[in-house]
Amino acid sequence: MQLTDLFFLASVLFVFILLIRIAIAALRRRWASAVRIVRLLGVFIAGYAVVLLLVGFSMPRRTFASGERECFDDWCVAAFNATPAEVSPKLPCPPTPGSDTWVAVVEVSSDAKRVRQRARDARVELEDQSGQRYPACAATLQQGAQPPHWLNDELGPGESFRVWLPFRVPHTATPAGLVVHHGEYPGKFIIGDDQSVLHRPALLLLPTQP
Repeated sequence: MQLTDLFFLASVLFVFILLIRIAIAALRRRWASAVRIVRLLGVFIAGYAVVLLLVGFSMPRRTFASGERECFDDWCVAAFNATPAEVSPKLPCPPTPGSDTWVAVVEVSSDAKRVRQRARDARVELEDQSGQRYPACAATLQQGAQPPHWLNDELGPGESFRVWLPFRVPHTATPAGLVVHHGEYPGKFIIGDDQSVLHRPALLLLPTQP
């Protein structure tokens, strides 16, 4: 847990305490005291919001090289490469005029020591060189005889698996990397978090292979 996470938790606790004090003052009909606490609460929330937005807007975007892991606590993802897929009825992406299918190789791993885990809310978007993003197709590709994995499959302690994610993108688009979404809340409200408001989320760079 980082210092910014601790500050967010302390801020939530502080706001909760102020709300309790406001309620107690109102019950005792101490209106002047209640108004003072409300003003303090408003100033604190406004100040926190300003810092959150300024840091999110000015903080440089993080990038991860091919094979380098981005971790959300003990759940981690690494991107390796992207290759264009040949047109095939086996592709899970519905064909559309003027588009291609790119397949990104992703590895999901766990740093947990004892527990099994899964990221039920995890999803990935492909970002092209112009900054446009595209969601993954509805299903992954199967490699070999093993059944295909998906991002939210369960992992045991120290386990990992690979996922072949297809994306449908325009002919003119060239993949730049992947954006992983997982546990966006409360991350959007944590100062300095990769998923905070106005901050561009981390990018897992994708070398492309023709």
